[in-house]
Amino acid sequence: MKLLSSIFCTLCFVFLFSQESGKGLFFTLKGGYSIPVSKSTIGSPRSEVGNRILVNSQEGSYTYSEKNPFGSRGAGASVAGSIGYMFNNHFGFEFEVSFLRSTKILDGSRDETIVKFNEPYNYFAEQFSYTNMLRVSPMLMVSGNPDKKFIPYAKMGVLLPLAGKTVVEVNITDGIGILADELLPVIDPQLSSDLLVALDSVRIPIATNSYIKAKTSGAFSLGFTSRLGCAYVINDRWQIFGEVEMNMLTVKSKETKFTEATIQVTDENLLVLAESLLGREIQSVYDFYDLPEILRLTVYQNEITENSNSSYDLSSATYNRNAPFEQVSFRDNYNSFGLQLGVKYKFK
Repeated sequence: MKLLSSIFCTLCFVFLFSQESGKGLFFTLKGGYSIPVSKSTIGSPRSEVGNRILVNSQEGSYTYSEKNPFGSRGAGASVAGSIGYMFNNHFGFEFEVSFLRSTKILDGSRDETIVKFNEPYNYFAEQFSYTNMLRVSPMLMVSGNPDKKFIPYAKMGVLLPLAGKTVVEVNITDGIGILADELLPVIDPQLSSDLLVALDSVRIPIATNSYIKAKTSGAFSLGFTSRLGCAYVINDRWQIFGEVEMNMLTVKSKETKFTEATIQVTDENLLVLAESLLGREIQSVYDFYDLPEILRLTVYQNEITENSNSSYDLSSATYNRNAPFEQVSFRDNYNSFGLQLGVKYKFK
């Protein structure tokens, strides 16, 4: 970044004292693709998934694998349009509006098998996500000789996301009964209490399949962008160009909202047994509208204290199922390096 800044300042110094016959307004339209750079750990804030790619199997020979998922949410396809003004042949200003549709990435996964009552039980969870982001970039621009057929140029400025959401998809196949133990008391406290008594002698885990779709939004953030490119002059008004760009941006989390949710008890035999023990019909599928606020909305705070609503423990004095769940805030990485192709139109 320091090297790019030095080059940019040098070019500005040279071109500011060049000829001033190339003033004019211009418009560009471009599209391209970016790859992740300056990768960081990508994970899930949900403990049901975790921030690791974990494989732990006890079927047959014991194997264990755990690693960090590295990446950037800034990789993907983008389109952009801009309007700018050249103060002279070599120095100008450009204001760009771009839209990013990032690639879907694996944030984290858990694949665990335990032996319980001499039987293997598996827990598998994975979280994928992708981002849609609208952003603007005011930039300073230096350019080569406009009288040549090929015109090299450089741009530097700030990257400001205006709007966007990270769409998160979570799939959980829980044969161990972890979700039922942790979340059923939150979703349906009375049924959880009754099942605990009724199934205590049977000691069978409650297997579930879950699908969750959520949207995570970010707080105000400011990043950096730089471009190096070359334009080919078609005529006095039209040019085509190619450029490489570097974007450096991290976005602080604000909140995560569920948009879809389905939790289903999958063991029909266990349902029949539980219904016979309780003497009533048991709900086997819970959807979005069955979930309390503490599960549907998570807000991220700079600090979590003993007064925070940050636990599903019903005995906690601060537990409130009708209020958002609170977690420590984190930052998502949107660093990327990309190639863009486009056209430029100069107004007369």
